[in-house]
Amino acid sequence: MLIGEIVKKTGISKDTIRFYEKEGLFRNCLIIRRDNNYKEYSSDVVEQLQLIHTLRKLNFSLSDINNLTRIKNSNLLDCNNLSKSINKNIEIVDEQINNLLKLKEDLIKVEMACTPNCNFIDKKPSCLSC
Repeated sequence: MLIGEIVKKTGISKDTIRFYEKEGLFRNCLIIRRDNNYKEYSSDVVEQLQLIHTLRKLNFSLSDINNLTRIKNSNLLDCNNLSKSINKNIEIVDEQINNLLKLKEDLIKVEMACTPNCNFIDKKPSCLSC
């Protein structure tokens, strides 16, 4: 199938598909160059794109996806490596949550300190001294 058909089936843009191909994420998929220089993609490219899309929604990096899909049989993911990557992503999300909670606390402190009578120090309201 041509890239336009893949775009229709997956909703993923041509540029993204080409980028993923350049990144080597289709290494187990059949891609043939036609006489007219168009690329013919096998249906396993669609399956690979769906897998990549799912993993990207779960915040996996392209590097992680590349490592997880290195197995010769494209129908299998190494679940042990997948589990490790999931745990790493959970740690990253936990850190982001903690950073956002800290930011929320800082914003609440500034909001409480801000009044119409704020003093200015070097063109900065005193309530922003957090």
